[in-house]
Amino acid sequence: MKHSLAAVLIVASVTSISFAQDWYHDRDEQYRGEEWHHHVFSYVRHDLEHIWSARNASERENTRLERTKEELTKMQADLDQGRWDNGLLNDVIDSLRKSANDQRLSHRDRDVLNDDVNRLHDYQRNHKHWAH
Repeated sequence: MKHSLAAVLIVASVTSISFAQDWYHDRDEQYRGEEWHHHVFSYVRHDLEHIWSARNASERENTRLERTKEELTKMQADLDQGRWDNGLLNDVIDSLRKSANDQRLSHRDRDVLNDDVNRLHDYQRNHKHWAH
């Protein structure tokens, strides 16, 4: 019985590691080209949903991440309707920057958040020139 349980735990562990690795790879692929411009806020929100190490973050950090996800959902809906809220984008960027500095998150997840901050800044600077 102990061997069966150990085998199940090993398979589950390998599967979750493989799934996480696939997610990081898929994430990198979605940002190739320019198509990401139209989905930037939903992509960043998706990143926040996959930050595995956030489980180690404080309750306050997780509350901020949840609020940021809600703001990103609103911003994507606004973008889809041709509306723009630069103040809200600044709030999202500030929140992501704080999360990216949280040492309880894994180095790789902090890199993802820093990349998201850079993409949001890029979008902020260029959104008027990029077709919707």
